[in-house]
Amino acid sequence: MELTINHTDVFTKCLDAYEEEKRFVISQGGARSSKTYSLIQLLIFICLTKPNTKVSIVRKSFPSLRGSVLRDFVEIMHELNLYDVKNHNKTEQVYTFYNRSSIEFFSIDDAQKVRGRKRDICYCNEANELTFEDFQQLSLRTSTTLFLDFNPSDNEHWIYELLNDKRSCLIKSTYKDNLF
Repeated sequence: MELTINHTDVFTKCLDAYEEEKRFVISQGGARSSKTYSLIQLLIFICLTKPNTKVSIVRKSFPSLRGSVLRDFVEIMHELNLYDVKNHNKTEQVYTFYNRSSIEFFSIDDAQKVRGRKRDICYCNEANELTFEDFQQLSLRTSTTLFLDFNPSDNEHWIYELLNDKRSCLIKSTYKDNLF
């Protein structure tokens, strides 16, 4: 299968960090900087190229998740001519690819949703909405990489401490990084 993804440098930098096996890939940027869109494109790419990969995409509340990341995911899948409604379990909010890779979407407004689920990759959208405990629970159950994106609105947050971890990679972006 040949796949062409029109992407920004944010996609490329996140892919490089993933391939370098960084544990925490942190994308910091303002509105329209392509951080969320690029990370979704990357996760689709990883799922297509690595069979049996399990990805979780999380946000604090489901209405916020549905109105942003999930909407972008469906749009990107349509743009790439990959979306098949039969592969999308809308009750569980899991999309399963032909190679058994999957992306699940869930909110962590209930602590029980975080516990027990295991995955290869986790993407925390608007990670500054999450508590450190939320993040720790997700990290414990993620075997490879955690992608986080956030808008730099708070001066003090646990994310800034995570940047001191040598396993972290920070990718900064602005609207100028978004060619589209």
